[in-house]
Amino acid sequence: MRSLQEKSGIVLMIAAILSGIAGTVLYIGSYFWGIFLILGAVLFYLLRMYFLKGREFTVKLLIRSLKKMALPVFGITVAILIGTVIMLATGYNPLKAYAALFYGGLVKNWHVSVLNAVPLIFTGLSVALAFQAGLFNIGAEGQYYIGAMAATWLAIRFGLPFGLFIPVIIIAAGAAAASWNLIPAYLKIKTGAHEVVTTMMFAHIARIFSTIFIRHNGGDPAISKHPYVTYPILDSNWFLRFKSFLPDANYRMHIGILLAILTALLIWFLLNKTVLGFEIRSIGLNPLAARAQGINVKKTIIIALLLAGFLSGCSGINQVLGLEHKMAQDLNAGYGWNGISVALLAGNDPIGVIFTALLWGILDAGGQYMARVTGTTNAVIEIIKGVILFLILAKYIFNYLFVRKRSRNFDKIKTITGGAL
Repeated sequence: MRSLQEKSGIVLMIAAILSGIAGTVLYIGSYFWGIFLILGAVLFYLLRMYFLKGREFTVKLLIRSLKKMALPVFGITVAILIGTVIMLATGYNPLKAYAALFYGGLVKNWHVSVLNAVPLIFTGLSVALAFQAGLFNIGAEGQYYIGAMAATWLAIRFGLPFGLFIPVIIIAAGAAAASWNLIPAYLKIKTGAHEVVTTMMFAHIARIFSTIFIRHNGGDPAISKHPYVTYPILDSNWFLRFKSFLPDANYRMHIGILLAILTALLIWFLLNKTVLGFEIRSIGLNPLAARAQGINVKKTIIIALLLAGFLSGCSGINQVLGLEHKMAQDLNAGYGWNGISVALLAGNDPIGVIFTALLWGILDAGGQYMARVTGTTNAVIEIIKGVILFLILAKYIFNYLFVRKRSRNFDKIKTITGGAL
């Protein structure tokens, strides 16, 4: 028999999940009062921790969470201050500019912020997962293109009643994007060829191949008035729109954001709660120690790179099925490269990727509104992004140069003293 305390914990967990899901859907759909349901979900979770773990554990959990937020908040604050100095020096009004930036990114163009963030969540997860295995999947842009091309080809030619063929497209197009990493993975384990070089080369190949693909799927100048786009995909293969169940939502909003959030949760679970996730993280920390513990390093590297390719491919799939409904030449190129910044800013944490992708989306959408309303150059936004990223990375540089050095010196002292310290 479960105790009253355990039953209360289950009820509070269910309440937190339902409140969190409802609040997230509403808030994303521009029903901004959904934030109260999200805050309610946080409160339910903290109450659950209080009942099950006690007051001391709950307080430590809050402090640990605030510490994780401290560095990103510091980076954003410093970046805004530097942006203020730049605007004052160049004759712009920073108060009006930032008012337009935040109003545009968080209210007026909120749907644009979310739509910008969705592909970045997928590519950010791709890069973060590879980093966890000690790999640098710099070719996420190429896998993005492969996913978009495969999804376009399937969605043009095949269809079932509304939505039924979409899971097939996601699996097949994602598998095609994953296969784009097969040769880099093989070269990595057989010859030691660095994945930075091989995945980048394959990214350029995919980019060039996309123009050939478009030409043979509706973009032939000899027969089309629109030589740089494919035929449109079948309507039955479109992602469901928020407007179908939230009447006041923007007509462009689609369920891709919910799929991206769900994917981030699944990747977090994979990395932290499964044997495969443990093996991936172990290899990232120390491949020699992982091998000594019986982990098949080569196999795990292949799996990590294939999963990374699949996630990047989902970014392209999202753009085709959710937003563009066709593939254009240079289809919003850059999401693969920007996914690297998103992953680094999140510290390669899958849940953190959601928020850093949204931050990038807010800055882009708000920056466009700011430039249009106040005339402030959009270059200020790129400077702010660069400063934020630099300050976050400075932590890792500091740890590498100083903390690691002190650790090595301490190990030497322990050796000299026979482990007395």
